[in-house]
Amino acid sequence: MNISPKKTSKKFLRLFYINPKLISTILFIPFLYILGWLLAQPLNLLNVNKEDIPLIGTIFTFFIFVILLPYWFRIRWGILNTWKILGIKKSNKNQNSNFYYFLKGLLYSIILMTSILFPLIGTQYGHWLGKISTEIIINFIFLIIGVGFAEELVFRGWLLEEFKKQFGLKKALISQALIFSLVHIGFNLPFLQMLCILSGIFLLGILLALIRLNDKNSLWGCVGMHGGLVGIWFLSNNGLIEISKDAPAWIVGPGYITTNPLGGVFGIAILLVLCFIYFMRINKKILDD
Repeated sequence: MNISPKKTSKKFLRLFYINPKLISTILFIPFLYILGWLLAQPLNLLNVNKEDIPLIGTIFTFFIFVILLPYWFRIRWGILNTWKILGIKKSNKNQNSNFYYFLKGLLYSIILMTSILFPLIGTQYGHWLGKISTEIIINFIFLIIGVGFAEELVFRGWLLEEFKKQFGLKKALISQALIFSLVHIGFNLPFLQMLCILSGIFLLGILLALIRLNDKNSLWGCVGMHGGLVGIWFLSNNGLIEISKDAPAWIVGPGYITTNPLGGVFGIAILLVLCFIYFMRINKKILDD
């Protein structure tokens, strides 16, 4: 019995259309992660540090994700202009430069982190060092552009649009922020510390989504702010500032150095205020869509 290529393709696409669509959405990234991990395994045969292979596998995963995104939106939703929908390219509604939004987001991250760290400077909890090496600067740039772009493309780009298609914008805002916070939390922390960090990252996810809506769908403001927050915190702990292990947790967040300052009471309060401001600025009709 002969099976035509068209029938085979249709059977394959049925797997892509697993119903309900939420299931295929949840399975998409883990499937790509496994694929990236498998592609990285042959490097074990070469003279590659085994500790670097998981990172290389993650990089492979992201590149596969970027390649498949246009096919995902075209096959699943009939959308052809994927990069405009995700806010990577300029749209007709977005007359301002995406570079402007990126710089604005980066500036906001500087203001936010300065607001958190400034109370520590000149006290027994924090001392300005200002020692920054070339290697640190390279890592700082990588965090801003690499990590900021990759995570925003996944969460405020693909995931927000995917949930918006399935559940509407309001539920999409909450869902993407919840998943964003869950994948960034350390479940080995004490419950109260975990709850604080979870709340801070959840609010950050909401804020970044609101920033994208306010920036006329451009993703670059989110990239600038997210990357800036990660990069500045990295700089602060690698030569810029010496933070005491006795620094108040309500400012630097639960734990020491390795934690997220947005998990502190001070950071959470700032994020709440910013979310409220952006929520008030956004046209109500946008949230009602």
